[in-house]
Amino acid sequence: MLFIPAYAKLNLALSVLGRRPDGRHDLRSVVVRLDWHDLVGAEVGEGEVADKAPAIGVTVSGPAATEVPVEDNLVLRAARAVLPGRPAGAVRLYLEKRLPAAAGLGGGSADAAAVLRLLGGAGISTWDPEMLRLADTLGSDVPACLAGGSLLVGGAGGCLEPILHPPLDLTVAVAGRSGTAATFAALTPDDWRGPERPEALAVLLAQGRPVAAELLGSDLEAAACRAHPELAAGLHRLRDALPATAWHLTGSGGAVFALAAGRGEAEAVAARTRDLGFPARACRTIAA
Repeated sequence: MLFIPAYAKLNLALSVLGRRPDGRHDLRSVVVRLDWHDLVGAEVGEGEVADKAPAIGVTVSGPAATEVPVEDNLVLRAARAVLPGRPAGAVRLYLEKRLPAAAGLGGGSADAAAVLRLLGGAGISTWDPEMLRLADTLGSDVPACLAGGSLLVGGAGGCLEPILHPPLDLTVAVAGRSGTAATFAALTPDDWRGPERPEALAVLLAQGRPVAAELLGSDLEAAACRAHPELAAGLHRLRDALPATAWHLTGSGGAVFALAAGRGEAEAVAARTRDLGFPARACRTIAA
């Protein structure tokens, strides 16, 4: 069985531009990949399954395994989406779930993207238009997770522009749980902002210049806090207890992040955050 990492994503900045006719929202976001990941494996049995879809099974383990639905999850959906029309025997999938659920870190989307890579065939390009289109049918974050690296993202999540930049150290903490659907349902036009903030951040990153704190964070924070009082309370307590640390929500939350001057500072902030009872860890952005 072949295994690959499914890296967490983090929205350094996210702006909502408006609502699309299809009900989705136009976004502008700077997305980075973290050195924190699930592990996804796949094995295709010998022999072809004639005249029917191949049988697909998944085994889930790891510290966050109980957060994954057994009957229907993004790993299974990705496998079903990529296999039709491709001769295959029975497929066995393995997911070691390490990333927290309902945290805005794209764990499910990263897992789905990993399955597309594993089952998409030899020589697959993660920037292949057909694969990106397939990824978009699975969820707005899946194309970015499939492409990998740091990206300036537009549209509903399918317009991707690579950003090359030096690695960033940061602390990531989970302030509370948050659901994407409930957050977007609570969103109002008053929460929308233009694309200037993420675009300015992308320029600074590409130039290797210091990142201005006012460019970070998510337009979804107010809606996420309205929809999830537990997240609002956790974020308030975290900011109140560590006032010298600038915490920003990633995407729809409930993970938050704070940039650090280096690994040591990120570790120190993570330790203080864990002392307050919040799950937290030091992370670094990666180019994968």
